[in-house]
This record gives sequence, structure tokens and C-alpha cells, in this order.
Amino acid sequence: MNRRAHVGTVLLVIGAFLLVVTSLFMMVSSNTDLTLIKSELRASSDFASASHDYLINDVKDIIGKSIGGSKGSIDFEKSFNESLKKLANEKRTSGLSNTLYAKLVLGDYSLLKIGENYEIVVLDVFENYDLNNNEVTYSYSLKVVFDSERVISIDKVYK
Repeated sequence: MNRRAHVGTVLLVIGAFLLVVTSLFMMVSSNTDLTLIKSELRASSDFASASHDYLINDVKDIIGKSIGGSKGSIDFEKSFNESLKKLANEKRTSGLSNTLYAKLVLGDYSLLKIGENYEIVVLDVFENYDLNNNEVTYSYSLKVVFDSERVISIDKVYK
């Protein structure tokens, strides 16, 4: 019987055992508070989600105000575009890190009339939120459908 062939197997088992014991010791002796890390991540996620929802609702309000300011106008589209750009420019320095207001101010969107409804499409909107070195990024395109009275729907296509 060749016992030299078993020396490598025994050393492999001893090495694996030492790695497991060392790993367990490191996990037990670590002072990292995982609940604190988890709560920071949850806070970052909640902040980003709330800011994103606020931005979408704010755009809905801006478009609603632009519709209201353009009612009865001879050239609805022109009046709507001017009102939208003015209102978006006021919100542009709101402190939120996004490109949506800038795209609206610069006219980087398409306004289409489809039947009785209008549709605004803003491509490649970017939002970035950073809280305690935890970063959340949204990248999407926004489509808003409205008529001359109200906003009908807002759709986001995430990338």
C-alpha cells in the first residue's frame, strides 16, 4: 500500500479545516454592526425613491399648470411650450440632481398631437442621489399623455 499518496489528501483536509476555523473566528470577532449598514442602505433607498416620486409628481403639476395657462389660446402648442419652459426653469435649481428640468427648459423633448390628446416624450432622463456614499441612479425615458384639460398618464421606461 502506498501511504505517501495520502499525505497530500491529509494536508488538504487540514488546510480546509484551518480556513473554516479562521473564517468563523473572524466573523465572531468582527465588530461590524450589520443592522446599521442595513438601515443606512434602506434610508438611501427610501430617500431616492421619495425624491424620484416627487420629481414625477412635480412634472405632472408643471404640465397641468402649463395646460391651464394655455387654455383658450389661439396656438395651444406654442403657448404650452412657452409656459412649460418657464415653469421648468423655475424648478431647475431645486437642488435635485437630475436632467429632466434642463431638458424641458432647453426644449429637448417631442410634443406630438395624437387625435385629441398630446404626448410629450423626454428621452434619456438621468437622476442621481447620493447619501452617505450610497448612490442611487435612475435612467429612464418619460412619456406624458394629456389633453387640453388634464394630464392623462405618465409612463416611465427604465433602462
